[in-house]
This record gives sequence, structure tokens and C-alpha cells, in this order.
Amino acid sequence: MQSDSQLPLFPDNRNSIKDKDVVNNIVAPEMILEYDNTMYKRYQKYIQNGQLIFSNSPDLVSLDFIHLLNINSIEFRTCQNMIPKLNSQKIKQLIIIDCQIQSINNFQLDKLEVLKLQNYSQKESKTLIMEITKFQNLKFLYLCGWIVDIYPLSQMISLTKLDLFLCDIRSTEALRPLVNLQDLYLNGNKEIDITTLQYLTKLTKISLDQCCLVNLDALRPLTKLDYLSIEKNSIVYLQAVLELKQLTSLDAQYNKIVDINSIEKHPNFKKFFLVDQEQPTKEQLKEANVMRDVNNQIVSLRNLCKQLNRFKIRSSVFIQQITYKLQMQYINQSSFIAQVTSYFQNMNAFEDYK
Repeated sequence: MQSDSQLPLFPDNRNSIKDKDVVNNIVAPEMILEYDNTMYKRYQKYIQNGQLIFSNSPDLVSLDFIHLLNINSIEFRTCQNMIPKLNSQKIKQLIIIDCQIQSINNFQLDKLEVLKLQNYSQKESKTLIMEITKFQNLKFLYLCGWIVDIYPLSQMISLTKLDLFLCDIRSTEALRPLVNLQDLYLNGNKEIDITTLQYLTKLTKISLDQCCLVNLDALRPLTKLDYLSIEKNSIVYLQAVLELKQLTSLDAQYNKIVDINSIEKHPNFKKFFLVDQEQPTKEQLKEANVMRDVNNQIVSLRNLCKQLNRFKIRSSVFIQQITYKLQMQYINQSSFIAQVTSYFQNMNAFEDYK
């Protein structure tokens, strides 16, 4: 016989009404109501503002009756046992912190919009990150832990908010299909390459604290960006940021910024934090200057080549070697841009056909 501590979280009058009878709906409505009220009493110590919270719960054996409770959020904290099967059409938010979890395949939460997993490691479960993708209505995903491979997240195009904190991520390529993202937080990923972020043009908020960044040129195309945090990096110049006219809030504390005065020229800044700027070394300043010059040249070249759509190219030996289709195909490649620019500047081989 099971001890009381091993029994599921059923009501005290478990002899008068069986759990399976409630689930199968073969008991009188008044008895279901009585059962529901008893469950509320049983769970009262766990419920806070419509959120069911379990913390250090050794008796967490069954959650078969969770659908009877009027809650839309459930949270598990440092649960000693594995989390039981969870089935609900009401739950919109699920939070799991410091729990033993290797799989969420036993969770049936069709309405789930917010999922937070804290202190999770792919070393413990390599499949869980893939299982997350089954939540097709998910809007906000928060992951904290050792998660190197985020490629499965590329399927979650419904996401509008993503927080990958201290996940040891090095590439953001998997995020490229997430075109609906508006808020992105990548704090603490110290070897991350943010180049791919330039394609997420709906982003309005980005946080890149402690990411060992040296420049922000990947953010230039993000014209809708309203908030940016880049605390504790190695940024020297803010030129790319100052081009973002919609930006109103900037937190750039603990960097190596030298063009602080230029911030005053930004038309829309309402909040900016720039305290404790470390003086860059000569080598760092030289490197930053080189990178700034290179990026400025690339921007100029791209702007020049965009004009190709408005000009007619005269025939020449150079032009005959490549078709117009190929020109358009490689228009964004710096090597091709350099060739075309050099040719036009030296030969003056185009004319306006307006």
C-alpha cells in the first residue's frame, strides 16, 4: 500500500469519489463541483494570483486534475521528483526552474504562449530543445543554461520575444527565420556572432550585455529599433547606433566609447547611460578605427551599386563578361562591388536613362 506521502495530490475524500470517475465524467455534476472545491482547498497553498506554484514539492506525483483549476500559469521550482504528465487547455505560461527535466513530450499544452526554462543543460537532455518546437502558439521563450545548439528554434516562427541568457551560443544563424521577433535578449553569450541580426528587421528591443562585442555594424538595418542595451562590451564607436533614428533608449555602460559627444546629435534619444567608460588602448583604438573605415567604405559601395537599377550600362569588355542577372545576384558581395565601383569610377561607363 502506498504511503500518504506517495499518493497523488488528490482531495481528502478520495474514498468517496474516484479520480478516474471525474476524468471520465461518469459522476454527478454536484459531486464534480464538490471535488473541484476540494481540489481548490488542496492547492490553496500553491496558488498565487491565478498562478500555480510548486516549490520543493516531494509529493508531486500526479497533475491529472490540473484542468479543473482556474489558472493560466504554472511554475515548478526545485522539484525533487520528475514532473508528471501535464495536460491543460487553459495554461498559457509554464515556468520550470532548477528541476529534473529531460523531456516535455508528456506536456499537452495547446494554448501555451510563454515558456521559461532556467538552469537547463543540453548535456542532460539533447532532445528537449527539439521538443519545445511542438508548442506552435509560443510567443515568448526564455532559456538559461548550457545550450550550444539552438538550430531547432529556427522552426518557431511564431516567436515575438526570445531570451537566451548565458547559453554559450556562438552563432545566431538559427534565428534568421524568426522574422516576427520584436524583442531579443542575448546577454552573457561571450563568443556570439551577431551578424545574422541584420535580417530581423522587426526588432524593436535588443539586449547584448556582456557579449564581448567590438562593433555594432550588424544593427544598421534595424531601423525599427527603439531600445538597445550593450553593457560591458568593448565598443569604441557608436556610429552604427547613431544612424538608427527610431532609437530612444541606449544603455552603453562599461564600454570603451570615445565618441560620446556625438550622442547629443541624435534627434530622439530620451534615455542613455554611458558611465564608467574605460579608456581604450592604442591597439584597440587603431583596430576600431580600421573597422570603422572599412565599414564606411562598404556602406558607400553598397549605396553606389544600388544605383545600378537606375542606370543603363554601356557595352564594354568588362560588361560582356557578366550578365545583368549575375550583377544582381552578386550585388552584395564586397568583391563584386569593388570591381564594379572601380570600373565605373575609372571608365564613367553608365548614363542616366530617366
